[in-house]
Amino acid sequence: MTFHGYRIDDARNVLVFSPHYHSECFIEGLGFDRCRECVHAREDCAECSGFKGREVRGYAKDGYLVKVHPARKTVFGTAHYLLNHATIRLGVKRFHSVTWFGKCGNRCYASGKAESETVCPACKEEMVKCYYVGKHHMVKDIGSADYVPLFVDDEFDECGEPNYVEVIGGRGLG
Repeated sequence: MTFHGYRIDDARNVLVFSPHYHSECFIEGLGFDRCRECVHAREDCAECSGFKGREVRGYAKDGYLVKVHPARKTVFGTAHYLLNHATIRLGVKRFHSVTWFGKCGNRCYASGKAESETVCPACKEEMVKCYYVGKHHMVKDIGSADYVPLFVDDEFDECGEPNYVEVIGGRGLG
């Protein structure tokens, strides 16, 4: 669903505040294609078994309006059309111009802890993000003649202090 805050007032040719949502939906097997090519008057839709007939009966009950638009060539084109004139509020935390619902809703997708497949080439343990605090200079420029693709220093220096310290958190070191 895409939030639109304004509509065009055709009589005055200006934008007027009229908040509403547009939904881009894919509805399978509900008679939508039959309604897209339909030629009878809108008053006759209430008796029809197609999608528009159900929409007219539903509108009388809940007030939601569904319009049949001509078929678009691409899904991207439809999304571009809807987002091209969406309303976006500036200065508000967590304002989303698009809301996902139904089978695409965020709560439908669960994520578990990802299993790491990357192991350390030296110790064969799971890789963790570390930074080097040892005394050797590590050349990071792969164009340098001193660059070593697999630099492995001892885990501890001669005083027993660790050469590699695990990064804790997203920004802070150690």
